[in-house]
Amino acid sequence: MKTKMHKIATVFTGAALALAIGGTAFAEQSGPSFSVSAGLVSEYRFRGISQSDGQPAIQAGIDLDFVNGFYLGTWVSQVDFDYGNDETDFEQDFYGGYSAEVNDSTRYEIGYIHYAYHGSDRDEDYQEIYGSLTFSDLTLGFAYSDDYWAESGAFYYPYAEYSFSLPSDLSLELHIGLNLFDEEIFLYESDSYIDYSAILSKAFGDLTLSAAFIGTDISDRACFDTSWCEATLLAEASYTW
Repeated sequence: MKTKMHKIATVFTGAALALAIGGTAFAEQSGPSFSVSAGLVSEYRFRGISQSDGQPAIQAGIDLDFVNGFYLGTWVSQVDFDYGNDETDFEQDFYGGYSAEVNDSTRYEIGYIHYAYHGSDRDEDYQEIYGSLTFSDLTLGFAYSDDYWAESGAFYYPYAEYSFSLPSDLSLELHIGLNLFDEEIFLYESDSYIDYSAILSKAFGDLTLSAAFIGTDISDRACFDTSWCEATLLAEASYTW
């Protein structure tokens, strides 16, 4: 999962693109600070679709918090798009943005992310701009790419997330996103789909354990006759320094 290790980095959807950096708390500090995360996920899913051919993936990220609301970071994960070769492919994301509070219950975020893929002869790199508004526990966000993965054209991604604090220091995050494409290139005979997830997490100091239910409304035929888009249960363990 791309989770709040960057994309809900959560890493189950990437978030939540990957837009989960908006959840970072900017505490009072004397200067910029680094954080490093590493983890293992039972399957890497991004916006509901498997990026690791149903297999586990190792993921890691580095974030730089400038305290004044600006941040920079990079995040990497193993990927496997089943091209029929033995190459070990990986994805590396580079991002930066700004997050600020409007009042005690409202904050906003804007940013840019570049997705780079290594180990394939195909041109799969692309970029997105994103933004979100958070009202207490509800987040409404939007991402846009002028030319999505593998040169599949313009892409639009409105989404909503809601977070719950549960007993025993558990947290539950619900997510739904609408993936819109200008053309029927990314998926077979489809120019849109819905992805959804429910992620249950618990922190044990710097260690976070998560379980997620993730899926899409994409048919197996539209998903290239694979199980990459089917609803599934995932697990993740991540550690932050």
